[in-house]
Amino acid sequence: MLGSKKVLLILDDVDHLTQLETLAGACDWFGEGSRIIITTRDQHLLTTHGVVSTYKMTRLDQNDAFQLFCWHAFKRDKPSNGYGEFVEQIVNYAGSLPLALVVLGSDLYGRSESEWISAMDEYKQIPHEDIQKILQTSYDRLRENEKNAFRDIACFFDGEQLDDVINMLDIFGFSPNFSIPRLKEKCLISEFDGRLQMHNLLRDMGREVVRQESPKIPEVRSRLFIPAEVRDVLENDTGGVNVEAILVDLPKGDDIIHLSPKAFENMRRLRFFRVCNAQFVGDQLESLPDEIRVIDWPKCPLQYLPPKFRGNKLVILRMPDSLIRPIRFEFKNLTIMDFSDCQLLTECPDISSCPNLKEMHLNYCRNLVEVHDSVGFCAKLSELSLDECSNLKSFSKRLQLRSLRFLSLRGCSSIQNFPEIECQIQYLRVIDLKGTAIEELPSSIEHVTGLVHLILKDCVNLKHLPSCLLQWKSLRWLVHDDCPNIVNFGMEAVHNGQSSPYIVSTRENEASSSTELFTMAPPTKSAISLLQDSSSLRFPLLYQLDLANSGLTKSNFFGPFHCFPNVEHLDLSHSDIISIPASIKSTFVRLRNLILNDCKKLQEIIEFPTNLEVVDVGGCISLESLPEISEVIFPRLYSIDLFRCYKVNMGNCMPNPLWNRASMIFPGNNIPDWFSYCKESTSKSHCCQLEIKGPPLCLDDIIGIAFCAVIETVSTTLIWVEMPGEEDVSQEVHLGKMDSDHVCLWYLPTEYLTRRASEEADHLRIIFESTPNSVNFKRCGVHLLYKQHDEQNAKDHENVDVHLDAPIKDIGNFANPIDGSPLSKRRRIDHDYDDDDHDIESNLYSQVLFPRHKLVETESVEKKITFYDNRKFTRTSHILRRLRVAANKSASFVLFSR
Repeated sequence: MLGSKKVLLILDDVDHLTQLETLAGACDWFGEGSRIIITTRDQHLLTTHGVVSTYKMTRLDQNDAFQLFCWHAFKRDKPSNGYGEFVEQIVNYAGSLPLALVVLGSDLYGRSESEWISAMDEYKQIPHEDIQKILQTSYDRLRENEKNAFRDIACFFDGEQLDDVINMLDIFGFSPNFSIPRLKEKCLISEFDGRLQMHNLLRDMGREVVRQESPKIPEVRSRLFIPAEVRDVLENDTGGVNVEAILVDLPKGDDIIHLSPKAFENMRRLRFFRVCNAQFVGDQLESLPDEIRVIDWPKCPLQYLPPKFRGNKLVILRMPDSLIRPIRFEFKNLTIMDFSDCQLLTECPDISSCPNLKEMHLNYCRNLVEVHDSVGFCAKLSELSLDECSNLKSFSKRLQLRSLRFLSLRGCSSIQNFPEIECQIQYLRVIDLKGTAIEELPSSIEHVTGLVHLILKDCVNLKHLPSCLLQWKSLRWLVHDDCPNIVNFGMEAVHNGQSSPYIVSTRENEASSSTELFTMAPPTKSAISLLQDSSSLRFPLLYQLDLANSGLTKSNFFGPFHCFPNVEHLDLSHSDIISIPASIKSTFVRLRNLILNDCKKLQEIIEFPTNLEVVDVGGCISLESLPEISEVIFPRLYSIDLFRCYKVNMGNCMPNPLWNRASMIFPGNNIPDWFSYCKESTSKSHCCQLEIKGPPLCLDDIIGIAFCAVIETVSTTLIWVEMPGEEDVSQEVHLGKMDSDHVCLWYLPTEYLTRRASEEADHLRIIFESTPNSVNFKRCGVHLLYKQHDEQNAKDHENVDVHLDAPIKDIGNFANPIDGSPLSKRRRIDHDYDDDDHDIESNLYSQVLFPRHKLVETESVEKKITFYDNRKFTRTSHILRRLRVAANKSASFVLFSR
């Protein structure tokens, strides 16, 4: 009948497939041009029925939600006097859900302030019955496993990492790989940034479902999470057989629980026990349920687990920072064990009865002396970490851990030997041996074929690196800071089957073989094969190479046999290297950060890689020459630190107005000639302020502002450079004791400024200040950098006032003239500028001006690893520059920083 008619069909709140099949089975049921609108809470119904165009409803924005609630609570679009804060609380609680806003607004209409307060407290404990009834319809249609998963999420896991929640629900047998997608399809949960999220009202609906299991008797409910009810169960032995899960999260100041020895005696079905915030009094427990699968109990007061506890179903056992002593491990289903920071733990016992163990964490157990050899033969173990176990001396001598992905002995300063590897370990991605006493890595480490991170920082006894290093084609981070005794890099030249190192010999950097300097272990046959094929001597994925204060810098890794095509961060600080050869350009083709702090013998840098962004040679007191630096040759370069480089000829790298990219610090006592406005101080001053007046300053005509200061430090250094406005951006540079004056020069590009008022300003005020009085400003300068060379840009600005020794608090109205020393005004050098000619990454100017180290983050297979280069520098004081831009009545500009 409708097949030839154009119709509009609306199917609201569809909850079963038969409804769609009956009312809108196919498109040809209706005439051309017909429209069918379907609303549902189950996305899977639309997918199953073949609906191709869907729209996910979004929440009301805050203003619309505010007005909707007010129309029902006050019969107008804004609240009555004194109720504004209450309305904000209600709107936030309702999460901008129209249904809840209408119901709650109507419920509160005409009520007094005290009634509002009482009602809001009740909503948080027991949802409004009309909202609960509507929302629960989606829950009632779930399958049993989906209901269990939903209630667990509502009570315990809202906001947690999705992967962790899936793992937990899988332990409980709730089929999360099916139930989680189902809950998403029904819009009961969502995911954001890897975390599981649930709307406040849906969470409260799920908790109310649990409360309704026994409204008057909490101890017979399936899940306990309300602090007062949890306390009663654990202190008074009232928990019943229905209790399946307990979360202990008490408010601060009321977080002490006097644990009853029989607290768990009747909770035979308990599967989950987690403590988030509580302090327990009582060190004995007579029993634990054998059904329990997860024990997550930080600061547990128990020294031993109950003797009758078998734990056949126990999967996760976490008791960090606890009083636990060595215990038996006979938990056949245990996969995760964490006894970190347990100071009474002196040994890790035999774990051969835990065949399914995947993660073992014993970090910061400072009294741990011995780890049982069985740890090295746990076939499924993937993560093993014993960080900072400073007294650990006996570690497994052999490893047969085929599944291992992460191994950390960081800070185990008593460990002298790395175990022999007796099988292929292809999944191991991270080995962290920072701060150990290991002297060498065994040749059997070649069985590790997929290593990504090798951290050997502070291994002061380490002497040799294995030749198989060359075989690790997946290696990305190689960190050897502060390893002064290493004498080879695992890379030798091979002549007639004999190996010898390449070294840096002279300023001409001729690679010469030497058999006298170092004694080297013979390479394996596979390594010799690689060495004879120079094309194989590469680290194709190596990203970061840290060799600061390491004997490795004596080895010529700039030589013809070595290539690091993807290294972006190279640190050779505190080394005895004499020359950086031209071959660095071809050896490190993608290098961005070159860090050479305090290389006292470094005399020359012949060439830089083209993609270089940061050059840090502070403290290289013998450095005399650098390659020619220009924006054309090095378009990405934005930071050059020549702190205490007294011998450098600045002719090749002196900044000029044609290049407004790189910021610099270098010894000197003059402002560059091209600065338009500068001031020399006649006395020692800790503050300088400069005001530029004249023709309107149009932001569209300016590409940046250059700042320069000649300083001498008095003590710890903190400099502020301000252009008063609404917001600011701060940058940092480390400086220590200086023997002479230094020049600090940096740029502020207008691409990081946003107009807040008019497009033009009458004048700008710039303030240089040292806080506390740790810097004397001898000279200060400012230069405006223009896009085009036109008549207006060629004019010099008039009425420029500069004052020294004027504290910030004395700054008055911008219109008032400022008396002070005469200004030395120079002719401004304008220039043409075409920004399209330069491929500069947009984030350059939000970086630290002179980075001392780089934060590197990477994803390993199962673990996110963050590395900080936190070595101690001789320069410990700071210069913090804060730049804020504004003008009089003025165009106020706002800096954006990341």
